[in-house]
Amino acid sequence: MAPSSHLSGSIEVERKFVPGPEVEKSLYALGAELFKEITFRDSYYDSPDLRLTLSDCWLRKRGDSWELKHPPQPGARGLIGASTQYTEVTEEDKIICKVSEVLGVPTPPSIEAFCLNEFASFVTRRRSFQLPLEESSGTMAVVDLDEADFGFAVGEVEVIVQTQEEVQNAFQKVEEICKKLGVFQESAVQGKVSTFLQLNRVEHYKQLTEAHVVRPLQDPLKKPCVHSNHF
Repeated sequence: MAPSSHLSGSIEVERKFVPGPEVEKSLYALGAELFKEITFRDSYYDSPDLRLTLSDCWLRKRGDSWELKHPPQPGARGLIGASTQYTEVTEEDKIICKVSEVLGVPTPPSIEAFCLNEFASFVTRRRSFQLPLEESSGTMAVVDLDEADFGFAVGEVEVIVQTQEEVQNAFQKVEEICKKLGVFQESAVQGKVSTFLQLNRVEHYKQLTEAHVVRPLQDPLKKPCVHSNHF
């Protein structure tokens, strides 16, 4: 048997969905529990030539903490079908090493020393639910219901694994949960950042779609799922 592919961070396997009015009722019916309600600001950063995001590397500051998400495999993309898989890194020294590698620059003493540009910043109100996975005692899926301050609402089912060998099973689990919640759809649902870019940074969004980092809406005339009744 080949050894497990342990990585420098956990792998987040996620699938986004459009949250309808009955989704919380469906969550409770499946045995989910609301465990967190938070509000936070995310600010995203990149180099002037957009080298990070065009490499599908997403550096953000959430509150006072830096986080980086990137595909687990070099040269791969995080979007797989309608789901995503990203390694999340929260240790600043590891973030600095990865950003230096992608940018092709010497390792600086701090993230701020990269002198990156902020390209997106918004506030999210999140309700997080824990949902037990039947066959794995103590293992939970997390379902987040997000409302961003630019009027966009999105849901997300997430299962966290530690090795690449576990990813395929996690994909199946998030798909099953979406089907049980009645929110499953074959095509990918845009997230907050890509929608923000489509609305506010059109050229950046275009470059990401051309690089196949972000999948464009199938109907170019269709607007993003933006709701004016969300703060």
